[in-house]
Amino acid sequence: MANKLKAREEGREEYAVVPEGAGPPDHDLMPSWLYGEDYFEGQRVKKKYLKEYEGVKLDEAIAGTPVGGELGECYLIEGASDFSLSKIDRENARKALLSNLRLLRGIGEGTEKKLKTQGYRTVEDLLAHGRWRGEARRFMDIVDCGDARAIQRELWHWLPKSHPLNLHITAFTDVEKLVALDIETMGLFSRPIILFGAAFTKGDKIITRQFLARGVDEEAAAINAFCSLVEGSPLVSYNGRAFDVPYINQRRWYYDLGGDIENVHFDMLPFARRFFREKAPDARLTTIEKYLFGQERKDDVPGALVPEFYEEYLRTGNPGPLVPIIEHNRNDLVSLARLFSKFCEDCNGSG
Repeated sequence: MANKLKAREEGREEYAVVPEGAGPPDHDLMPSWLYGEDYFEGQRVKKKYLKEYEGVKLDEAIAGTPVGGELGECYLIEGASDFSLSKIDRENARKALLSNLRLLRGIGEGTEKKLKTQGYRTVEDLLAHGRWRGEARRFMDIVDCGDARAIQRELWHWLPKSHPLNLHITAFTDVEKLVALDIETMGLFSRPIILFGAAFTKGDKIITRQFLARGVDEEAAAINAFCSLVEGSPLVSYNGRAFDVPYINQRRWYYDLGGDIENVHFDMLPFARRFFREKAPDARLTTIEKYLFGQERKDDVPGALVPEFYEEYLRTGNPGPLVPIIEHNRNDLVSLARLFSKFCEDCNGSG
């Protein structure tokens, strides 16, 4: 089997096939690799859906609604399923943050240990300390202002992004407005985005909204519709800080739409890597959902094969290859929301 597969456009490599069991070559970026077994399974899925949907129109294959605006039309696909979102209590989050003295400038592990033996157990206790009262007041003001972005910036200065305390920042957002996001693209950066997925909770339901570009000429309309939906909402993603959001912003610049997505953002990938480092063979979302929820996907399309599936749809007009792309994206959104909820539940349990 050839080790490298070439893209049809521009002669550029889009992904590499690696032997089953071998480590991924670029673990920290958008996967441009897939295991050999996944590649052949993807080819089977593509052939199956091409055959199943031959001669079927897109709106018959995929229930949705054309939505339009000044930038044209795209195709909106909506879904709902039962879901209960766990969240971290704000007062408990405040206590957890104030219990870590090392979040104050100048206090390291040794100083923290010494202060605690002297009876200074929390940042609030240090308001009575001659040397540290000013720094304690500064940090408490940041926490008590309730600005999740400001608290996040402060914690990132002292802690790795995977540290569990970073999850407690979610308590300072309106979690009811939190949106999980995931995109599907035609390749790496500067290629079109063909599907924008968003999920949010409403009562005891999780609602998914996916904006599909039925052709690359509908990308701008899909971007606009998606960004209007997530505007001002706290975001949760899986590698979205490094990939999805910068990619969306880059495509906004391409269409001269102006502005960036700068929402407060909780990326679950660093937490997954930290919590499952010794338990799961890799940090792919499909691996984590299988380990954590016992979920086995059927007829899934690997993310690296999405461009190939979409190009087949464009070439043939057969909507079959779009069906597993949309299902893959929807599964990612729901699993992401479940993972976020699980992490919050565990934080509540740990006090």
